[in-house]
Amino acid sequence: MTDITINLTSKITQDNDTETFTRTAPGKMTEDGDIIRISYTEEGAIPVKVLLKDDKLLIRRGVDHNNYSFMKFVPGEKESCRYVVEGRQMDMVSVTNLLEYTEDEGSHKLRVEYDLFNGLYLIGNYAVTLIFT
Repeated sequence: MTDITINLTSKITQDNDTETFTRTAPGKMTEDGDIIRISYTEEGAIPVKVLLKDDKLLIRRGVDHNNYSFMKFVPGEKESCRYVVEGRQMDMVSVTNLLEYTEDEGSHKLRVEYDLFNGLYLIGNYAVTLIFT
């Protein structure tokens, strides 16, 4: 495992409102062939695990089995996602518009843009960029 610094930018558009958040956190990264694993703690309390393999991105964020989110992203595909809050589950679907991973000397960049649906209802459009060094 390699120690890294993660710079996260998240742009969320819901209805006509857009918000952009930026955060920085220490984390760890492992590379095993074509598989990249990243782990960090968001806001000092919420563990996040990221798995990138080929054209598939998996993100699990949460503190326990009663409070977490599990997201899947595959470009051009609909994927099942799950939010669990206080044991109550909400199933959603992500539609990935962009999944891009690039490497420069000492720096890695992961971008994902997706739409999130609950049934036929569009919850919002999301653009997340992780830069880790």
